[in-house]
Amino acid sequence: MDDRVGAPAVGSDVVRLSLWPVVVRDGERSDLAVVSDLRRATGRFPHDARLAELVRVLTEGNPTFARLWASGAVAAHREDRKTVRHPKAGPVDVDCDVLTDGDSEFKIVILSAAPGSADEGRLRLAMAADADSGSTPTPAS
Repeated sequence: MDDRVGAPAVGSDVVRLSLWPVVVRDGERSDLAVVSDLRRATGRFPHDARLAELVRVLTEGNPTFARLWASGAVAAHREDRKTVRHPKAGPVDVDCDVLTDGDSEFKIVILSAAPGSADEGRLRLAMAADADSGSTPTPAS
């Protein structure tokens, strides 16, 4: 969502899934998928105070989130197409697939590029550059 706010950390286990800047093809669709996935979580965990606080902070500080939350959509975020902007490899177009284990809240996010494509080469370059650096990349601002 483009109108981000500096939300306080709701818990020490809150982790950014993307360490590099990511551009989505259809921002509205992607935002709705994430918000509806969060709504699904609140239905599964209605008494989770940290989750309720996260929703409160986002609703009050982010008009896009507030509008999408008010829509009431409930779904699981399964797939998307994104461009990852890596500082050494450049822009890499990837498919983003989210795998879940049934009713579990564990998710595996897989970023892949079309086999044999220039994007696959850039994705491999990005992975090699990160492995060679031996350090954790600086999160996107």
